[in-house]
Amino acid sequence: MTRRVRLLPALAAIALSSVAGRAHAAPPGPDVLPVSVLAVKSDEALDQAEAFTAALRDAVTRSTGWSLGEANQAVEFLALKMKCGQTIDAACETRIADVTKTDRFLWAAIDFDKSKKDVSGTLSFFVRGKGTNKVDVEFAASITDPKKLAALADSLFNKVTGGAPQGGVTVTTGGVAGQLFVDGKPMGALPASGGTYQLPVGSHTITVKAPGHLDATTTVQVQPLASVDTVLSMTEDGGGPDVDGRMVGGIVAMGLGVGSAAFGAWAAVDVNKLRNDPGYQGFRDQYSTNDDVCEAARSGQPPRLTNPAATTAGQIVKICDRAQRDEMFQAIAFPVAAVAAGIGGYLLGTSRLAKGSDEAASKPSAWLIIPELGPGRQSVTVRYSF
Repeated sequence: MTRRVRLLPALAAIALSSVAGRAHAAPPGPDVLPVSVLAVKSDEALDQAEAFTAALRDAVTRSTGWSLGEANQAVEFLALKMKCGQTIDAACETRIADVTKTDRFLWAAIDFDKSKKDVSGTLSFFVRGKGTNKVDVEFAASITDPKKLAALADSLFNKVTGGAPQGGVTVTTGGVAGQLFVDGKPMGALPASGGTYQLPVGSHTITVKAPGHLDATTTVQVQPLASVDTVLSMTEDGGGPDVDGRMVGGIVAMGLGVGSAAFGAWAAVDVNKLRNDPGYQGFRDQYSTNDDVCEAARSGQPPRLTNPAATTAGQIVKICDRAQRDEMFQAIAFPVAAVAAGIGGYLLGTSRLAKGSDEAASKPSAWLIIPELGPGRQSVTVRYSF
């Protein structure tokens, strides 16, 4: 009898705190699951039990995917009413769920340790048809303010419930295998046949990445204990605009031909300028027409005639070397220009722009042009396959 009398003031205080807590609870709805918090059972640590009860109810109101249920009676009172005895077992929990008309509820039993410096006990989470999860509870006996137990209550609630309730999301892509990302985080491979994933309640961004396809993204709203289907349409990646390789190659080849021709022309002009140089002409006039002026300058061969307008042998050697270099440039540049212009003209003539048909331009050409350029060798090999 003494035990029941001592319990009544605590039950009244806990009932008042539960009403205040429910004022801020998430309203019932399809996106949340209701969970009731029964007043904590204790023989001696009544103030601590009251604070822990209020802290648990506040933890539910702060959580994602849960709402505070209507049942708020003391678990000890319900156990006595259900004639459960000293031990609250699975059968007793089921009867409590029936009488309170709830499918989920939290209940706890705590008391002082031997030193009375701490309180300890067990927090239980009952779910109809799935059984009960339990976690250990321990905190300082000096704490009787629910706010100081907020962090502990949040941690224990997440631990005993397993976190926010989840729902199923079935993702299909029309037979395309890829990689699944949820809210930017990789979830692993997505088979071509699709897959079902359990996600916390709320809004989530679903993205599928697949080789050769553009990324597909959608947003789903996950509800607790429910399943939602989402189908993403995977679009093949064309790799950017379709480029006519023949036309590009033709333009490049024509540009190379024009550049090579211009370079060869410059070399020819420079050679002509060197040959008409007055100093060079004066030096050449000192020798017969059969003499190699450049060789004479290099070897120091004495002139047959004396011409004051002639430049020195050293300058003649520089002029000869420069003219020889320019002549080599001409020997390379003009053939390259001819070959490049021929190839460019052929590629432009067989491009889609010239043919006016994608199909015609996509067919391989029977012509094969192979230019060969190098010191002392310039040639073009043309082959036709039939």
